[in-house]
Amino acid sequence: MDNPFKFGSVVTGSDFADRRRELTELTRELSDGQHLFLLSRRRYGKTSLILTLLDRLRSRGMLVAYVDTFRTTTPVQLLELMAQTILRAAESQPEKLLRLAMDLLGRLRPQVGTDSTGRPTLSLDIGGSPRSGLALQEEVLALPERLATKRKRRLVLAFDEFQEMQRFPGTGLEKAMRSHFQQHRHVSYLFAGSRQSALQDMATRERSPFYKFGRLMSLGTIPQDEFAPFLEERFRRGRLRVSAEVLDAILAAADDVPYNVQRLCHQLWALCAGRVDRIVEGDIAKAIAAIVEQEAPYFSTTWEQLSLHQRQVLQAIARGGGRNVFASKFLAAHRLGSHSSVQTSLRQLLKEQIVFKANGEHRIADPFFREWIGTRTA
Repeated sequence: MDNPFKFGSVVTGSDFADRRRELTELTRELSDGQHLFLLSRRRYGKTSLILTLLDRLRSRGMLVAYVDTFRTTTPVQLLELMAQTILRAAESQPEKLLRLAMDLLGRLRPQVGTDSTGRPTLSLDIGGSPRSGLALQEEVLALPERLATKRKRRLVLAFDEFQEMQRFPGTGLEKAMRSHFQQHRHVSYLFAGSRQSALQDMATRERSPFYKFGRLMSLGTIPQDEFAPFLEERFRRGRLRVSAEVLDAILAAADDVPYNVQRLCHQLWALCAGRVDRIVEGDIAKAIAAIVEQEAPYFSTTWEQLSLHQRQVLQAIARGGGRNVFASKFLAAHRLGSHSSVQTSLRQLLKEQIVFKANGEHRIADPFFREWIGTRTA
């Protein structure tokens, strides 16, 4: 029997843990023509949520396109990827895609081929002059509204890891995007990212081209009353029983983070399936120990890249919690030195998303890394 818990890759369909509230809200807002910025920490299932959302919107008759900004390293790559995904939202056959591309992007002399899976691919003749680059930008940024108007259907265009485009030199593309997108009446835009502070700055900083272009929405943990039944059903499918108390302990051990929960449950099933018919609380510690051992090479690499003081701060949080990290008692107990030194180390740890802050407490983002730190440096 296959392990019923999936982690480390995008999941959809029955493998997706229902986020009913978020799906309902996102569907309503985008269907109504609103634009959204979706902020999410890593490992919260953001991409799986977006693709499940787009499937739902497609089933309601809308055109949907997904652009993974993380795949691109230049403005030209991003524009080409946009053109391809937008056109494929309307046509999946190469011949029809070429006719549509010629109709909407004829100035760029589009050519259509197929990849190794048989899916149509689009290439554009952009030339090497600044003038041809400007033509590419203008044509592609106008494409979403042109397609939606031509097909008389709303288009929902989702950019994943949208903040990555800030790595491109200059702000010319951002400004051009805002200039075009604000005129589109038949397109809804979703901008998502796991570097929350960077994406939030794009939406809220007055000098940003995307200032107040859409409302902010934060993706939190899945409520336990939704997640626990999903996990119980999965364990039952894998021929294991689990009590409500053990489910609570699993969620607590994994900090309620979807990826961590699925990772822990995957290991629990691998540990117990075929040996027992019920998971007990003692099995959780065994599963965590197995995960820490499996991930040790990755944790060691991360640890080696940290400064000595950053390591010391992580040790202190792992041992004593992170609620009062600047208190004199905490600094003295863990020999952390000055307030400013801790502040500098935490700033970098927060930037690298090794640590996050919630409800006034600094916490290590990965509970298995926290366990590794505790056992390795005990």
